[in-house]
Amino acid sequence: MRLGLIIGALIGLAVATILIVHFGWRQVVDAALAVGWQGLVALIGIYLVCLVLCAVAWRIVILDAPGHAILICLWARWLRESIGNLALIPTAGEIAGARELNRHGVRSGMAGASTIVDLTIELLSQIVFTLFGLTLLITWYRGLEIGPWLVTGIAISALAAAGFILAQRRGLFRFLERLPEKLDLKWAWTVLSDAEGIHAGIETIYQHRARVLASGGVHLAAWVAGAGEAYVGLYFMRHAIAWSDALILESIAFALRTAAFVIPSRLGIQEGGYILLGAMFGLSPEVALALSLLKRGREIATGLPCLIIWQSVETRRLWASERRAKSSG
Repeated sequence: MRLGLIIGALIGLAVATILIVHFGWRQVVDAALAVGWQGLVALIGIYLVCLVLCAVAWRIVILDAPGHAILICLWARWLRESIGNLALIPTAGEIAGARELNRHGVRSGMAGASTIVDLTIELLSQIVFTLFGLTLLITWYRGLEIGPWLVTGIAISALAAAGFILAQRRGLFRFLERLPEKLDLKWAWTVLSDAEGIHAGIETIYQHRARVLASGGVHLAAWVAGAGEAYVGLYFMRHAIAWSDALILESIAFALRTAAFVIPSRLGIQEGGYILLGAMFGLSPEVALALSLLKRGREIATGLPCLIIWQSVETRRLWASERRAKSSG
């Protein structure tokens, strides 16, 4: 399966490269650089707002959490996204985030359970956001040839996915639990050493419906705020679009990224998606690709420092563990 991920990453990278070269890499790069440092700072600011919202949503579903849980969730969420965007391994970010929760005082069962529940709620809120975007598209752009079959297909798929996730809460966990083993990861969910507690914790969290709904509402707010990246990025590229257009664009783009979660970093999918979706709002392929490139640049700018910090922390933990082993021996 690891070989499949490598092949998928290479194919996705090839597709993205071909698209950029085909439409003119100089034009794409020039459009992305037109944003300048002010635009990049603005994008990072929007990301930080979304990061805080996602951390709050995660904190809401953690039962019996320590007093500093919001800070733990903020760090774990930052790490989770950084690994997910840059490490090219599905579920690796979720596993690392759960481990960090456990290392900072959250019970192992609750750490794993809250991670799975938070992921599920995030997916469901993204589906709601996508349906909202599709509703805007259908309502406000009746005269635009948007392909009714495409809109209907995405809507039906979203509803089906929502029902599947709700009906297969435990199955979702078992899939995520087995995936690291298939990838031969040395650190998997089993390091939490409380698998049964994770299953029980999932059921317990879902009994607190008010918490689940509140977490979903915060996640939905994060999706809406995340659409600001496209709005601000295009504004600084001098290809501004209406806020409603940015919502529609990002709501469908996020859905495409979610559907292609098995493809490392959604390489090729994101680029092709922005070309197709951007055309509906008058964006040239060069500008659409520049927007995708800009987003990937933001992911590197926010994710790389996190991974460096994490590796330094893991190194200190390893040294401390070795010292304890030597002293006890």
